[in-house]
Amino acid sequence: MVNVPTAVWIDEQGKIVRHDEDAYSKSYTMGSYKFGNDVYRPAVYDWVKNGAQSKYVQNTETVLAHLPKRGQNETLAEANFKLGVWFYSQGDRERANRYWDEAQKLNPDSWNYHRQDWSFLEQSETMKNWLAKFRALGDKPYYRPLDLPETAKSGNTVSAP
Repeated sequence: MVNVPTAVWIDEQGKIVRHDEDAYSKSYTMGSYKFGNDVYRPAVYDWVKNGAQSKYVQNTETVLAHLPKRGQNETLAEANFKLGVWFYSQGDRERANRYWDEAQKLNPDSWNYHRQDWSFLEQSETMKNWLAKFRALGDKPYYRPLDLPETAKSGNTVSAP
């Protein structure tokens, strides 16, 4: 998972039946910043009510197709990130930062790695860094678009100020 909020639907047998990158329960607006959608929550309700018969349950092939592929850089990034967490837990912030920086270089698409690093900054600096990274996306989506029929009607958007 490379962003939050992220949801994974797991049925009673422990099988993943849906993997989405955008799990907002409704649309939000903060100033001119808009994010989220109004279709995800009703889809969850439908799944709870109808179980495996829900029209939102995905087959194994679809779930696997939505999972990001991990190459050597992503695998090394995860190892570096975890080393950074360990060094931080040992009180060695300098080494932690070096490993977190390396994780971000190896997998720049992981917002979680950046957020971890930014969590130690002043809030205004964190927001400045987030906004710069967000704007650098250009036409690339912040979240993988939801694979729900309703998203075409209500929108699945994230827009920066």
